[in-house]
Amino acid sequence: MIVLFLIISFYFSGCSRKKVYGEEIAEWQIQRFDTDLYAYLLSEDSSVFNEINRPFLDQLGVNVIYIGASDSAGFKERLKNYFAELTLRNLYEDEQEKMKDITSVNKELAYGMETLLMNFPSLKRPRVYMHVSGLNQNIVVSENILSLSADKYMGADYPLYQDFFYEYQRQLMTPDRIVPDYLLGFMMANFPFKGNDEILLDKILYEGKLRYILSLLLPERKVWEYVGYSEEQYRWCINHETKIWTSILENKHLFTPDYRIAERYIRPAPYTAFLPIEAPGRVGVWLGFRIVGSYMKNHPHTSLLELMEVIDYNELLKKAKYRP
Repeated sequence: MIVLFLIISFYFSGCSRKKVYGEEIAEWQIQRFDTDLYAYLLSEDSSVFNEINRPFLDQLGVNVIYIGASDSAGFKERLKNYFAELTLRNLYEDEQEKMKDITSVNKELAYGMETLLMNFPSLKRPRVYMHVSGLNQNIVVSENILSLSADKYMGADYPLYQDFFYEYQRQLMTPDRIVPDYLLGFMMANFPFKGNDEILLDKILYEGKLRYILSLLLPERKVWEYVGYSEEQYRWCINHETKIWTSILENKHLFTPDYRIAERYIRPAPYTAFLPIEAPGRVGVWLGFRIVGSYMKNHPHTSLLELMEVIDYNELLKKAKYRP
């Protein structure tokens, strides 16, 4: 299965955070496919075609940039031609400079992934890559591969982004989103949505479960980062929480089947429809995070595995005792 994305009950088994961080070099060092491919494009360094890179090279060619499998005739020429376009070549050069040192990314991702696997031991440990796609798919997940397109995380003020993305999109294209997006992409692939995608309640609580787990995987982050908000956006939602909830209930949006309405609360946007213009986009994601947090506070012995297995969202809401 290939998944492409355009994003306390802990059982540590005696492992301390320091120990997990100490193991990241051996087990969670991100394979710098982006650097290997860049070397090939500049100097015909064929290391990009080595045994470690080959599995992801196939995924890139077939599912991301659509030039075929790495063993197909003419693949190397198509690969070089794809990245020869001047704007893309300049982007690639900037990415190599921006992502020269990803030590902090490795450490945080190591802790998050180790903690996730401790709580979900049936998950397969993936090989983690970093790649450049030319602003195409930013997360690639297959059975044994997890990769992120680093050229989508150059910073909200990166000049090239101004021509292609709106401000609300650029907000999520910063280096600090790399680790959360690695983890969210991996979780979404392994815990696909189960519910009615026309029902807002089902969608926000699914998103809320993912963000709640993310908050435990990345405990040093600010609370607003788990939903991809700025502090100002998060505080606005907190200050207007009762009004947000009341509006959703009064408009009968929470339970009424309507895919379009549900999506307006979930999808990235400059603001959330049906709410004041000051309301940031994706309020449903924030709200789901709040409700799931309330549920786990009232059920502290629930494991993360048990939480993800809950798909009766009406029952989850009832047991959450959510009172904004």
